[in-house]
Amino acid sequence: MNTAKLLCITGLLLCSNAFGACDFDTDDADSPDFMNRIIDCEQQSKAKPRAKKPISTATTELYGDGTVDPVSGMAERPVAAPGSMNHSPGKSFAARQSYSLRPNAKFEESVTIAIQRLHIEMAHYCAQGWAVEKQWTEASRQREGDFYLHYSFRCAD
Repeated sequence: MNTAKLLCITGLLLCSNAFGACDFDTDDADSPDFMNRIIDCEQQSKAKPRAKKPISTATTELYGDGTVDPVSGMAERPVAAPGSMNHSPGKSFAARQSYSLRPNAKFEESVTIAIQRLHIEMAHYCAQGWAVEKQWTEASRQREGDFYLHYSFRCAD
């Protein structure tokens, strides 16, 4: 077997996973249009973008009255057993924790503790990891100097 033929077969074997729709075997290397078939196959694979999983646009709020289910029209909030770890690939959630910037606030009311609690909640719903997509703060209407830290996050796929 000559070197050029061996290189073509080796390249074919290495590229076979990338061109899954193009089935080649070692006998194909003997055909006169073998290189054209490889080029055509490569162009086909570049032309077809890989299909991604659809991303859910619904965000489940983990606070307040929850998210209104469009089918039932009822407000629902996910319920999970304390200490359990769950994972919902690609699912979006919104969580919030209160904190205080008042001078007489306790350490337990600090933004540091609010961040820690949010991370515990994110780990609870997205045990395989997550991405924080948005973060914002709103003032509490109940007491001056108190705030809500919000995280909008999506579980890893």
